[in-house]
Amino acid sequence: MKIEVLDYKVSKKRGKKECDLIIPFSITSNSGQIEYSAAEIDMKMLSYFVGRIPVVATSFLYLSAIIYAIDRSVSRDKHSIDGWSRELDVVIKIPSHEAFDVQKEHIAKLLSYLTGDYWTVSFHEASSVRLTKYKDCDYFDSIAQVNLFSGGLDSLIGAIDFMSQYPEKKLFLASHYDSKMSGTRSDQERLLQHFASKYKGQYVVFPKRNSVRIVSHISAETTCRSRSLMFIAIALQIAEYNKSKIIIPENGSVSLNYPLSPSRRSSCSTRTTHPVIIHLVKKLFENLGLSAEIENPYEFMTKGEMVRDCKDRPYLLSILSDSNSCGKRTRRQFFYDNKHATHCGHCMPCMYREASLIGFDDSTSYGNELDSLFRRKRLQLTDDFFAMLNFLKTDLTEEDIKRELRIAKVNELPDFERYVDLVFKTRSELKALIVTKGSNELKRYIGLL
Repeated sequence: MKIEVLDYKVSKKRGKKECDLIIPFSITSNSGQIEYSAAEIDMKMLSYFVGRIPVVATSFLYLSAIIYAIDRSVSRDKHSIDGWSRELDVVIKIPSHEAFDVQKEHIAKLLSYLTGDYWTVSFHEASSVRLTKYKDCDYFDSIAQVNLFSGGLDSLIGAIDFMSQYPEKKLFLASHYDSKMSGTRSDQERLLQHFASKYKGQYVVFPKRNSVRIVSHISAETTCRSRSLMFIAIALQIAEYNKSKIIIPENGSVSLNYPLSPSRRSSCSTRTTHPVIIHLVKKLFENLGLSAEIENPYEFMTKGEMVRDCKDRPYLLSILSDSNSCGKRTRRQFFYDNKHATHCGHCMPCMYREASLIGFDDSTSYGNELDSLFRRKRLQLTDDFFAMLNFLKTDLTEEDIKRELRIAKVNELPDFERYVDLVFKTRSELKALIVTKGSNELKRYIGLL
């Protein structure tokens, strides 16, 4: 499939000082059919950094928007070569294209690992566009750290950890939501309302929650694996401006996403914050001459360890129900035990969350109880649940885990043994969930009785 980025455009329909940067592209299928889509970025606030940070940092924002829009525009059902992976040959117009073209093989490797597709990329000079220019202001000054902020439990913990420890410092919360996909925006806004009371003056966000908006015209695909690049790219603008660090607050179990079964390897495995991805992004930043550092300080911790080690755990527990970890919250027809729940209770993010809060007052509402899922073993909605159970009942050795991690190239990273230990800790945490909330029949199924 051939994809070509066309000339950039600026739309100022919503007023003089507000503008959307529109980056259109053509999509030519293998049959020769041509469709068009675009990335749209609300540049009202982001254009403040244009000219104040290196051009390659601005270009990375445009690149991430283009990749995200392509990811959202090309249906896997229609265009995959194996039921999942797509072959995407993309010609990208971008400022400072020479610097990116030198890195095209590295970028293709990063994108392929991230989305599970086969990417080929090349770079050409973008058409010049005129964006709103802003006078210097102090709104974005003196930011000590930039955190990715999704509205989930982990990003909530990351924000609390920083603001409770460093009340004299300023934190930027970098967020992104897709206007075609409900939920994420309201999660972020509910938590920000809590922060406005507890941490007033300690954090900065874009004044409008839709200041960063990427909208695919076709919106044919909802898997959105490239979305994490958008968060990173937004964070990079502020981090490069302040020479501050970018923090990705994600528990190691979810980041590593150890496959629960052989069928969940490689392209079938979500890798949005995988340590290999962070390593590849970090290397790309270095190669592009950017100063911003990026790290996940929780990469060897389970979600339960993040909860237990939170720097203000009582506050976390008091507001955790306003965070959301669920990957399938819109499928309420499958909420058999509680139709009004905020979490499905049957996806892996829900099970990691529920396991992490064992021993604490978990105010989260779940649409399905463990035993209900166990009784519905023939339904597709229990695929994640039974994959987890079979993962827990399998007697994995250290060498088994190392072999699986080598397939995902984790052995090429430092601290390989710590990832092995993380898998064992993850299994223990999930088993504790079954011990605490499962019936004897369920415990017997995985060999606990």
